[in-house]
Amino acid sequence: MSSTGILSVFRRAIGGLMSIAVGLGLAACDPQPPMTTQTLQQPSQMTQTIRMGEYRVAPGDKLRVVVLSDTELSGEYEVDSVGAISPRLAGRTQVVGMTTPEIEDTLRNRYKADGVLLTPRLSVELMTRRPFYVVGEVVRPGAFAFVSGINVVQAVAIAGGYTRRASKTRMTIQRFNTTIGSEETVTEDSPVGPGDIIRVPERWF
Repeated sequence: MSSTGILSVFRRAIGGLMSIAVGLGLAACDPQPPMTTQTLQQPSQMTQTIRMGEYRVAPGDKLRVVVLSDTELSGEYEVDSVGAISPRLAGRTQVVGMTTPEIEDTLRNRYKADGVLLTPRLSVELMTRRPFYVVGEVVRPGAFAFVSGINVVQAVAIAGGYTRRASKTRMTIQRFNTTIGSEETVTEDSPVGPGDIIRVPERWF
């Protein structure tokens, strides 16, 4: 090969190396957030649609028990920290994880078995659901009364809105009754359920 050909090959090689170096330099100037299992995890189909028709009672919920057979036994009760209520003459009754029809059956059986009512006729109504929580880079972090059909951006608005340091692209939710740390990344349109914890992180500068 002539000296001119060798020189041409050499120049092409140098050009390729310079292109690689420039690409690496640009990548270094545009740092990406560290990838973790939380940032990679996507919301499941079940949590994308909060099915309130299958709502199951948990601590923080408030119930109204209406006893048609004896109105003096009616009352309003908040589910305590261990998942129980104490209706009049029914005693302490575990209701955690039950639907309202299941609670009705439980109370009917309790009143009948104890001889309080021969033919118990009653209904159980869910008055208020357990609160949701917003933590991190919002103006007023804390617990808030649940509103049916609420999404993440509405929940953040209830918490006073974002701070200037908030990252809107890395928000997560820990769904109620899931293990600590099992958070899923969400968008502002993602639904929020009772007892969910919304975390708004600080953005990378």
